[in-house]
Amino acid sequence: MIRSDKGQRAELIQIPTRYPWLSTTLVPGSRLSEQQASLLAVLHASARDSVPLLPLIRALSSEYPGRYSVTLYKLASLLDQGVPWIEALEQTPDALPSDTVLALRLGLQGGIVLPTFEQLRHENAVALLDPEPSLLKPALVYWFAVSLVMFYLLGLFNLFIVPTLLRMMEEFDLRGAGYNKLKLVMSYAIFPALISLGLTALALVLNWSETLRNWIGRRLGRPANSEQTRGALLRMLANSIEFGRPIGGTLSTLAKFHRDASVRKDLLVARNEIEQGSDGIGALESVGLLTPKEKEALVDQSAKNQAWVLRSFADARISPKQYRWAKWQSLLHPLFIAVFGITVLGITSAVLESLYGLISVLATDTNWR
Repeated sequence: MIRSDKGQRAELIQIPTRYPWLSTTLVPGSRLSEQQASLLAVLHASARDSVPLLPLIRALSSEYPGRYSVTLYKLASLLDQGVPWIEALEQTPDALPSDTVLALRLGLQGGIVLPTFEQLRHENAVALLDPEPSLLKPALVYWFAVSLVMFYLLGLFNLFIVPTLLRMMEEFDLRGAGYNKLKLVMSYAIFPALISLGLTALALVLNWSETLRNWIGRRLGRPANSEQTRGALLRMLANSIEFGRPIGGTLSTLAKFHRDASVRKDLLVARNEIEQGSDGIGALESVGLLTPKEKEALVDQSAKNQAWVLRSFADARISPKQYRWAKWQSLLHPLFIAVFGITVLGITSAVLESLYGLISVLATDTNWR
């Protein structure tokens, strides 16, 4: 718990508790985005009320057992070494999203860090309170269970039933099409279930762990021309424009601290065009951050209106991606049904053909037919 009086240093008070895990989020757990929102609130409170940040971070780390606690501990260690808080955040992956850290760096450089905190917290609150509905996780759980059952049944089928049928057909010298189909089933039928089991298990892990997704994203890199990148840049520009900061200086800061080299190049090109006499909106359009129609919508608008319009453009860039992802989710179910349907159809055909051959031979030998 943190106790602070106005004009005095905050001190960390240890409150003994009989069940310490009750004060944590271990049960039922929290998403990384929620943990990062808590850290953002702590940073905002420290900057707004001039409260020492180090004890706040240490107290917060005790509330999040697991990997995020380690992340906060590393952040606290950097702060304890005298590293400025913005540089400590830049050196601690997953403490906050990279776009959030860049927005805070931009706000700090432009002298509008408190309004930046307020805007970021508002966006976080909207995202946490009104999340996008997702059908992916229930579908993955369902198909993981189906894949596990199919893998178990096909394994039993391949280990016990198919070898017995093959031996019987060899005894009756039946090595025709049915025999070959059974050999094919024994060799390949289990692979669709095995692949489905592996893919759904991997997807479940990635869906569960935001940290792992972010780590893979950093390794693979986000495309410089992605709508998410452009949307994040437009939000940062909107915040600077709203508070009267020049676009040229904003672009210089973004170009200096952005992690993607191709984005930095585009931002520097836009900055140079402004220095050569081009207007800021036109420079953004020339490097692809704005479309010609979006540029027309921003011309002759006040700074406040331009900021609102830019945030609307940022939202519009993210929405199509969400719709496309929802469409892919809706295609997963029929795709898995088709794969398993084809597998079961092939197995059924092979088994029936082999049984028909065996029964025909037995019926002929016993004069039943």
